[in-house]
This record gives sequence, C-alpha cells and structure tokens, in this order.
Amino acid sequence: MTKNGSSARKARIRALADKEGISHRQATRKVDAKRAQEEDAHAAQKARLRSFIHNPEDLAEERTRYLSHMLAADLPDMVRVCLFVLADSLGTGKYTDTQGVSFTVPELADLTGLSPSAVEDSLNLARAHGWMTGDSSDNARLCVPGEDIDMYEMFLKRIKQPVRDSELHHRVLEQIEQELSRQAREAEETRAMFAQFSDTKTAHPAS
Repeated sequence: MTKNGSSARKARIRALADKEGISHRQATRKVDAKRAQEEDAHAAQKARLRSFIHNPEDLAEERTRYLSHMLAADLPDMVRVCLFVLADSLGTGKYTDTQGVSFTVPELADLTGLSPSAVEDSLNLARAHGWMTGDSSDNARLCVPGEDIDMYEMFLKRIKQPVRDSELHHRVLEQIEQELSRQAREAEETRAMFAQFSDTKTAHPAS
C-alpha cells in the first residue's frame, strides 16, 4: 500500500472509531472487511464483463493454446509461475482481445507467492523472451513468440509499391552490403590471428 493509501486508511479508521464510539482495533477490522468486500465486488464485476465480451469457451481454448507453448519453453520457474497465473486472466485486458490481461504487481505477487520485485523482474524477462507484450499492467498481452511472423510477412508482400525512393533505398542496401563485407573481413582476420597463435604454440611448446 502506498503512503497516501496508508494515510487514507488510518483516517477512515479514526473517523469510524469516533463516529461509532468503538476501539481502534474494532474500527480497523470493519474498515478492512469493507475494503475486502469492495475488492470482491470489483473482481466479480470484472468477471461478469469478461464473460459478456468473450465466449468462455474461446478463453479456455486460448488459455490451453498459450500454456501448451509456454510450458514447453525453457523458462525460469518464476517466469513460468507468473505467466501461468496470468493465463487465468485472459480476456480482461484494456482492449477486447482474448489475449489481453489486466493485473497489478501486488496482485500477482499475492497469487504467486513471489515478492513484488521478483514479479517485476520475471515479467520483464517474459517480455524479453516474447511471451508478453505491453509495458503497463492495464494493457498487457500474452503471446507466443513469433506467432505473428507469417501474418506480417504476408502483409508486407501484399504492398504493391513498397519503395517510395528507389535511389535512397538502394543506397541503404549498398551500406548493408559494405557492413557485411567489413564483418566478414574482421572475422577472417580474427580466424587467421588465432590460427597463427595456435601454430606458434605448437612450434614452441611450453617447457
């Protein structure tokens, strides 16, 4: 809980204790119980909205598809745990996308048993591996790495006039060829240097 959130909670507790003439402990229990009810109601509302927008069978199929790929991948256990739990939230993202998920780091920490920092690092690693996109928790998307490659390659091939400035385009292509040649020369020079070093060691073995 943030500092402002903690201060607001304490203020509500004091106000309730003064209003009802009860002890601080009793007021704390009442405030926390009311907050838990509100959170449960919010979760239920989100679930109802999710079922209204998406077919539950489609979400179940999407979850199975995602998990079949993700669990077969070589990922650290903490990353797998986070993604496994997030797969239960498919369809709750900001946009009407079955792969969208909505969550907060504290929520995910509570559901996985990890610390918030471990959750954040795990999600960053999941993004780096391509199992998740989006930088914010209210607009994240679970995805299988490379699954959209064929689709975007098809889109690219369908463009009738992709080159707007042929002279500039060819100049960049020439620069690419020059860079490839430079890298090939450097690689060959490195191989020759190691070969010469190896020959020298063979001709003059250490005594």
